[in-house]
Formats: sequence, structure tokens, C-alpha cells
Amino acid sequence: MTTGQEALPTVTVIVPVYEDLERLRTCLGHLVAQDYPAELFDVVVVDNASSTDLRPALPPHDARFTMVREDKRGSYAARNAGLLRVTGDVIAFTDADCRPRPDWLRRAVAHLCSPEAPEAVGGDIHLVFRDGDDPTTGPELYESVHGFDQRHFVEVFHFAATANLVTTSKVLDLVGPFDSDLQSGGDDDWGHRLRAAGGRLVFAEDAVVDHPSRPTWSELTTKSVRVAKGMAALTRGQSFRADLREVLGEVRAGTTVWLSIWSKGWPSTPGRKARYAAAMSWVALIRCGVRAGQRVARRGGAAT
Repeated sequence: MTTGQEALPTVTVIVPVYEDLERLRTCLGHLVAQDYPAELFDVVVVDNASSTDLRPALPPHDARFTMVREDKRGSYAARNAGLLRVTGDVIAFTDADCRPRPDWLRRAVAHLCSPEAPEAVGGDIHLVFRDGDDPTTGPELYESVHGFDQRHFVEVFHFAATANLVTTSKVLDLVGPFDSDLQSGGDDDWGHRLRAAGGRLVFAEDAVVDHPSRPTWSELTTKSVRVAKGMAALTRGQSFRADLREVLGEVRAGTTVWLSIWSKGWPSTPGRKARYAAAMSWVALIRCGVRAGQRVARRGGAAT
């Protein structure tokens, strides 16, 4: 394919959402503002069993935007429901709390239309902080390092966070949909299935979505529990020794940070260093607890 407008592919954007009317409205406003030809893309919003009516977030009088409902809880089940409504040659995934930049679709599609086109693109995810350009709270400081390093995800771990993943209908036909039983880690699972099928995923620094950080401890806790459960589900069959090795790694990371952080140039102040270390320790504790709980639950299930 070439990148001339006459040859541009059609695109369907899939946006899962749960109880987030205002952020969804903001996200859809940014999709309206895309500089990709309006007649060549549509948007499927998937309401993942919200208790409130999210339809008012849809841009009025814009038939490109539709909403469907998926009652099975989980963002991957919601994304799969969106896949059933796809009309485009290209499928772009983002989240309801994201703010795609105006050239997001155009730049992502350009990678898929290049002479040596990959099978999928993981675009950059830029964190936006609550009180300005810099992180200040412990959760923000933690997320600024560990939250959405999409380049690292793509180039080291061979998956892309679905806050900014763009691929084609043909590739999804080959690789299949997401694992709808996973509450977290479905992007990891899909990325590895893509790689096993011989597909290539590349990082696209110029295809950017902005993502608000999680500034509070409750938000960090909710995300960390969900991610830890996803990590445990992906490694459900591994040995006790492997589980123990991962738990010890988390304990080491959560304790040694209190010694190593003081010799680092960032964060810049003692208070921020302490808040970052506290957040890292808290996440490590959550991961250890979830991993241990999963192991106990499996033993209990085997005993019955």
C-alpha cells in the first residue's frame, strides 16, 4: 500500500469504557479532531456493563460513532465485542481515559502502509500529570517510570499496551481476538501470539496518545491489583519455585529501592524520592500478596 490519500485504508477505532462518562466524552472529542479523512474511519465504543447511561458522550449527529454493550466484565471481553462490529481494514485500540493527538491515526496508519510494513504498531503513550508537567505524588512518580513505557513493552517484551495498539483486520483474523477471561495482561498474551505467528510489532514514537496519570493511592492500588492478577493468570501453570523466584524479586525491588534511590539524580528532592520508594514498595507488596493468594487458591482447589 502507498500513503497517498486515494489509497488510505479504512479504520475502525475500538474504545472500551466502564463508568467514565466525562473522560469518554473527552476521548471521543479528540477522535473527532483526528486529521485522518473523516469518511475513512469510524469508532465503536463498547460499554462494559456500566450502571449509568454513557450514550450522551457520543458526538451528536455523527453517524461514525456507535455504542454497543458487553456484559461480560473485563476490557478484553469489551474489545472482542468491538471486533464484531469492525468495518475497517485497520483496527486501532485506545482507552476511554486516553486523549489521542490529532495526527494519531494518520501516523499509525503510515507505519502500516510503509514499504516494509509491520503487522502491528504500538504507539507512544505520554503521561499527563494532575498538577503540571512533572509528577509529584508517589503514584505519579511510580507511574512516570513504570506505567506506560511503550517502547520498552514493544522492543523488550514484544507486546503493546492496548491504550495505543494499531493493527489490521487480516492480522486479527490470523492471530485471533484477545483472551476475554483475562482482566489484565491480555495485551501481553496477544503480542506473544502475534510473534509466534511470525508477525512483527514496532514502536511508533510519532503516533501518540496522552494518558492521565493515576495520582492517588487508591487508583494505584486498583491498577496494581488488576495487573498483578493478570500477571498471575498468565503464569498460572508455573512451578512453585518459579513463583517463589518472582516473589523474592518483588521483595528485593521493594526493599532495596530505599537504599538505591538516594544516589540517583531523579527524583530531584528527598520528599519525592521517599514518595517514589513508598509507591514501589506498595506495588511490590501487592504483587507478592496476589501471587501468594493465587498459589494458596490453586492448592485449595487441588485438595478438593
